[in-house]
Amino acid sequence: MQQNGKIEHILYIRWHGNAGQTKLNRVGLTRLDNGVDSLKDLPKELVNSHYPNSRDFPDYFTNADFVRFTPQVECLVLPGDVVRTELRLALSYQGWEYTVLKKDSSHSTSSGAGQDIQVMTAEFMGSDPFMALLGLRMALIAYPVVALSRVFLDDVHQRLLAAPEAFKGML
Repeated sequence: MQQNGKIEHILYIRWHGNAGQTKLNRVGLTRLDNGVDSLKDLPKELVNSHYPNSRDFPDYFTNADFVRFTPQVECLVLPGDVVRTELRLALSYQGWEYTVLKKDSSHSTSSGAGQDIQVMTAEFMGSDPFMALLGLRMALIAYPVVALSRVFLDDVHQRLLAAPEAFKGML
């Protein structure tokens, strides 16, 4: 929820299936003021299991050139036929939403993204309590750390706050 002129950060995750269908997820992002040390619960477990030693962290986990966020939703049910994933970063300000960055998993360099966004992805099998009673398991995916280039984010914030009526986003 947006409060008093505060900029809200949103990650859109669009999965494209092999039959042409798409599934769109909208997930709010929470800033990790103390970096990955701020993670709790499942995101913390996923990071710790993937990187048991903090010396093995990727650069975007620790480098001051990045601002780190974690999604407000710990994990999503992953459809079985995803052939491509598209990530979009949007900013919400004063009731308006602006797409400012797009990253497509099928391309090595993403449209407008470059190294402006880095995302840790973890896929695993799980079940919710009701489904577990039926003996069903499902593929889950989590994005415990979303890191944004500080230069990119500061620039976008500055332009949005300086002239919100003229800001058009980037896409």
